[in-house]
Amino acid sequence: MQILNLESGTPFQMGKGKNWRVVHPDMGAKQITLNHGLHAPGQEFTQHIHDASEDMIVVLEGGGAVRQGDVYTPITAGDGIFVPAGEVHGTVNITDKQARLISFQAPPDMALYRGERDRPDEAPKPAPGHRSSVQVIQMSTGSPVFGKPGDWRCIASPQRGSQHLALDRVQLDVGEGFTHEPLRTESVYVLTAGRAEVKANGQTWTLGARDVIFLKPEETFALSQVGNETATLLHCWALEK
Repeated sequence: MQILNLESGTPFQMGKGKNWRVVHPDMGAKQITLNHGLHAPGQEFTQHIHDASEDMIVVLEGGGAVRQGDVYTPITAGDGIFVPAGEVHGTVNITDKQARLISFQAPPDMALYRGERDRPDEAPKPAPGHRSSVQVIQMSTGSPVFGKPGDWRCIASPQRGSQHLALDRVQLDVGEGFTHEPLRTESVYVLTAGRAEVKANGQTWTLGARDVIFLKPEETFALSQVGNETATLLHCWALEK
């Protein structure tokens, strides 16, 4: 298990914004990645296609639009955007404030990190008449997940059309906590608000907003909300094949 932070990733080039890879193959991930981007007004994450990978983009701050050719779909903080493999997609900040986004991807697309997707003059476009299967989901309205402490919402899952990854949003009020059930695949937690205490292997960490937990298969931990603010987490994991 690794404790990371969105601010401590490795920079990579994609459009005009600032982008970092946080969970990626060079640090041991084989099934899933996590990227972090800061985009000033007018900046764009270049339109591209992943041949075999699914994306789950989450808007943490600000907003903008998902761009697919000449079609712009508005997105704002709290939205999750599910992008199936083969769909043209990019994001552009069409607001007057900074936008902060993260994106999970499974399986990893190394061409993104090599810069092969960053070709704004040769950006792919959807075919005429194409009906997009990209989903924009306000995460607070995701499907409830019953039987767990706190408020769990399913945002992406096989039932919603995904094949490679799943995502839950978790909110824990004062004193609430849970134990992560070991999975046979890699998974990532991102704390987006509040504070939490994590215990694993005889160690204890106190996490704050933008801290990240990367888990390899069969790893586990116990997490408890701390302080007076609701703790909000995103949990994304690779699906079994």
